[in-house]
Amino acid sequence: MPQDQPDKVVRLSINAAGLPVPDQDPVQVKKDNQKVRWAADFPFRIEIDGYSDLQHSNGGGTHTCKTGYFADAKPYKYSIIANGNTNDPTLDILP
Repeated sequence: MPQDQPDKVVRLSINAAGLPVPDQDPVQVKKDNQKVRWAADFPFRIEIDGYSDLQHSNGGGTHTCKTGYFADAKPYKYSIIANGNTNDPTLDILP
């Protein structure tokens, strides 16, 4: 069994058009041994098509959302919802 990888940390910002954007797209994650943690200085929600293991939290002015592990090596479309806008980048789950 491979050793767990550190969480993939994705920083979110709001671009000039008011859209929430990740600092990497696609986000590349190792199947079955890496989680994703999004972080921002503003409230946001993450929704992943066909995936529900998400934990949102807010502490000390930092908003985060963390996934569990991904069992399937495939791309997932996900949505970042913030500032009244939605952006739909990609998660790329690697074998």
